[in-house]
Amino acid sequence: MVEFSRRRLLGAVGAAAAAATVGSTAAGCSGSAGGSAGGDYDMPTYQPAPDLDVQPHFATETPGMEHVYTDYPKTWFKSVDREPGSGGKVTTFQLTWGDPSKPLEDGNQYWAELNERLGVSFEPQFVPQPVFDQKFATMLASGEVPDLVFVNDQSAVNLQGIRDGAFADLSEVLSGDNILKWPNLAARKEEIWQASLKDGRIYQIPSPVWALTNLPVMRTDLVDQTAVGRAPADADQLLAMLKEVSALGSGPGGQQVYGVNKYDPIMWYRLFKVGPDWQLDDDGELVLSATTDRYRQMLTWLAQAWAEGVFDPVAMTTNPADIVSGAALAYKAVGETAVSADGFALWEADLPGAAYDFFDMPGFDGSGQLVVRNIPYGKSTCVSAAAAEDEDRLTEILNVLDYLSAPFGSEEALFVAWGQEGRHYEFDANGIPVPTGDDLNELGVQYVGVTSGDNSYRVHPNQSVWLDSFVQVMESMAQHSIARPLEGLEGASDTFVTKGAQLRQLWDDFERGVITGRESVDDLESFVDNFMSQGGTMVRDEYTQALKDAGK
Repeated sequence: MVEFSRRRLLGAVGAAAAAATVGSTAAGCSGSAGGSAGGDYDMPTYQPAPDLDVQPHFATETPGMEHVYTDYPKTWFKSVDREPGSGGKVTTFQLTWGDPSKPLEDGNQYWAELNERLGVSFEPQFVPQPVFDQKFATMLASGEVPDLVFVNDQSAVNLQGIRDGAFADLSEVLSGDNILKWPNLAARKEEIWQASLKDGRIYQIPSPVWALTNLPVMRTDLVDQTAVGRAPADADQLLAMLKEVSALGSGPGGQQVYGVNKYDPIMWYRLFKVGPDWQLDDDGELVLSATTDRYRQMLTWLAQAWAEGVFDPVAMTTNPADIVSGAALAYKAVGETAVSADGFALWEADLPGAAYDFFDMPGFDGSGQLVVRNIPYGKSTCVSAAAAEDEDRLTEILNVLDYLSAPFGSEEALFVAWGQEGRHYEFDANGIPVPTGDDLNELGVQYVGVTSGDNSYRVHPNQSVWLDSFVQVMESMAQHSIARPLEGLEGASDTFVTKGAQLRQLWDDFERGVITGRESVDDLESFVDNFMSQGGTMVRDEYTQALKDAGK
């Protein structure tokens, strides 16, 4: 899962506000986890996956940061030690990108081996991403819910399936040491379960995700030509640096360059320490970030930057192909920079003369930035309530999910993700699996699965030149990061479920309008009034009550 933007989590999460920035709040719960929907149970026991046989390049204890590895395992441990299933079938409803996998009856050897390893007939229903919510609603309406269902609980349609009772309440089944029957399901920390609760109950098997998934990168070949250089101390120096890059006009190969070529709000929210959409003020009241002084300061600064030519004129486009210019700063995913075999190394090869590095964003006032961490879980899988009525069948279904959830470093995870050595992948000189052959269309059968275990950053050897910079910038981000108090309460606002998309669009349109000059920052107060009247007030009140009910 990618870092949740303001637009994806509008109203669904609030501030876990660091004291000097956006107030104060309680941390997550622990121990017994009863909720408003039912009785008490114990949170699932955490049983770590076996240690990898390599040591991290960088180890950390900073909340939000992960260990950093540069080496892949030399040996792959066995994570599942039980007999295969009974030979019955397990059905799924799962997301796909692109074309579905090659059918089993057409000789899909990966699928055939998966069935053999699981001991069941694995029968997925493949659903393309663009129509997933539509098909999900149709599936729920039919009453025929597959055994395992991929669920995105940031979608109102998916969330409704949980509310309507289509999926099993697994709280007692996975309570305490009960989960140890499935060691890979147990290899996720309590905070992961806690964040994914619905009405205090376990309906989802969640994946751990990085708390920090995106970071700023800079073109050092451009930035080094400015008087400010690579480390502006505050917002004023950053603006000066970006203006100087835009004034260059062109860079290597005659490419047009700007300070910024794509508007990514999260960078600027961090710079101005705006915090999450809903945050607790000094009096402990839930307030909209748009009502804060820092949000107004951010809009004023961005409008000035736009007026002074810092941004590419097409920076607000929703079509990435529209952007052909270079930029001093960009907002990129960890997966396409440090973790990728391509990343900076390929970018520099594709544009001779260009040079890249990671950028440590300052705070607008010379202090540290403010980074809002992701909710600590990503994709989830639910079990059909009907299938769970039979205890033996539920056990077999969870056995299948346990196998598909095998942690990194296990031979099961290697097979699930990469397939068969020699047919679907080969190991390179660094011991990293590399896709190969003509049969890669056999993979993707198992995407209903969720991951577990170690969640470290694994920097690809091709990016070793930038390793220390990556570590420094990510650790700095983590040190200036905060969590969210509404984790586990995403579905607590009926208004957000029904009106979240409308409110999200309203805010996005106003923000972009102010920056580009269509709107004025002087209209901020009237925008907030309009936003609150169209549902924001109800969202706030519902989340305030949810926090109170949860004892936060």
